[in-house]
Amino acid sequence: MAQPNRETVRDQLATLLTAQLVTTDKTVKAVYNYRIGDFQGLSPVVVVSSGGSNREQISAMPQPGVRNAVFLLTVHVFVRYAATSWTEAQAEDRLDLIEKTIVDVLDANPRVTNVWQAIDYQADSVRDDVVIGGKDYIRETIQLGVAGLYG
Repeated sequence: MAQPNRETVRDQLATLLTAQLVTTDKTVKAVYNYRIGDFQGLSPVVVVSSGGSNREQISAMPQPGVRNAVFLLTVHVFVRYAATSWTEAQAEDRLDLIEKTIVDVLDANPRVTNVWQAIDYQADSVRDDVVIGGKDYIRETIQLGVAGLYG
């Protein structure tokens, strides 16, 4: 088996999140599988980006070249503060719903054949406020670890 490309893992997670958050629940307007600079006023949106890698050679394995790979992915949730028909309270409520739905997606997909053997939070998520495209957003950043044996 060839060494995995972190892009494949990132794209798969974005596909799963899109299916649930955009298509099924209609909880967010878009899921991007890359860092985007301006949402053109869309809200809420989710961004899945690469966060780092660790590829350890497993010398005790009977097959040479097998590696334990852990990829870090960063999921950013962006929800606009008040807009024409959207209050600050609704923004906070939506942020909480999106975070819970992301966990539901992870729990429903603990393994994805030929993509990952495990996926989970690496640390506590972090919530802050940012301005993007001149608009105020609440942002929650979720660091995920995605593991698999490849070789």
